[in-house]
Amino acid sequence: MVRDRRDIARKDGTAKAAAAPVASQVDRSLAGNRQPAPHHDQLLALIRALARDAARADRAAERGAPDD
Repeated sequence: MVRDRRDIARKDGTAKAAAAPVASQVDRSLAGNRQPAPHHDQLLALIRALARDAARADRAAERGAPDD
């Protein structure tokens, strides 16, 4: 579909060579330069709580105790 639009634009003469500036190496974000997400601590706490809950459910199932 994109190819069709591009072909139509070329036929109409509306397509022009993009003169967009290329980002320099300094402007590009590298994985090592990224800061942690703002809610990283809360997300980590949620994952730990879910893991604890799953572990408790596994232990309860092994003992044959009813689920909460």
